[in-house]
Amino acid sequence: MSPAKIARFAQSDQYFRCPNCHEPLMLDGQSLRCVNRHCFDLARQGYVNLDPSAKQSDFYNSDLFADRGRILAAGYYDHIRDAVLETVTSANPRTILDVGCGEGFYSRAIAQSDSSAQIFAFDIAKSSIQIGAREDMTSNIAWFVGNLMDIPLQSHTIDCIIDIFSPANYAEFDRLLTEHGTIVKVVPGAAHVQELREAAANQLSNGAHYSNDKVVTMFREHVPNMRQFTVSQTMQMPAEDVLAFAHMTPLFFNVDLDRVDLRSVDRITVQAEILVGSK
Repeated sequence: MSPAKIARFAQSDQYFRCPNCHEPLMLDGQSLRCVNRHCFDLARQGYVNLDPSAKQSDFYNSDLFADRGRILAAGYYDHIRDAVLETVTSANPRTILDVGCGEGFYSRAIAQSDSSAQIFAFDIAKSSIQIGAREDMTSNIAWFVGNLMDIPLQSHTIDCIIDIFSPANYAEFDRLLTEHGTIVKVVPGAAHVQELREAAANQLSNGAHYSNDKVVTMFREHVPNMRQFTVSQTMQMPAEDVLAFAHMTPLFFNVDLDRVDLRSVDRITVQAEILVGSK
């Protein structure tokens, strides 16, 4: 493993805690160890698995990652990435946690913008962490597989948590955040992928309708000092990108796309509500 990838964990004893006993984890060669001798080896891609029993959904396979990579590389989510980046950098955090980071699209953007920030990026899906760590050319992102129910980081060490299209655990977020820490949560907007929802309405439980009210209300209950804004773009897409978009969207995991006429879809709305709050 390259020294640069090992260096991602050089300050582990200041931030990581053992998922078994909650004692600090220290870098020892190419492993993280605690005083109780629990040991977690760094993988060659430059990440550590701190939830070895984790099982990823069958939906998160190589085909999905290929489709998601295609859509992100095409720039369809750039407006959301840029809004997140501006929101995070305006808070000037020194430590950032990317919850459910996937392949790290947002973490890498932040790292490239601010090389002095220490970023922690985790997901339950080992395959996505492997891709993110392998493709990361920076040295300030510590990649790990982790459990949202018991995030293996020490209390009050994180200045900013980003939670983008992922579940939240507000009790854990409160434990991790520093005194004036910030949460940036991104949820689909009401018009997100409305063109795909209309095409598959007869297979969706709510038809073409989508509401994020419950998620927004929960955020407001836990983070009363909040603001909210919308970012949205409707973009024309070739047929192959429309199909890739449908394949990678969780809303369509149980939709039989062979029964959906995607020929009528030549543009897709990518819309997000960005919720920002502090302790």
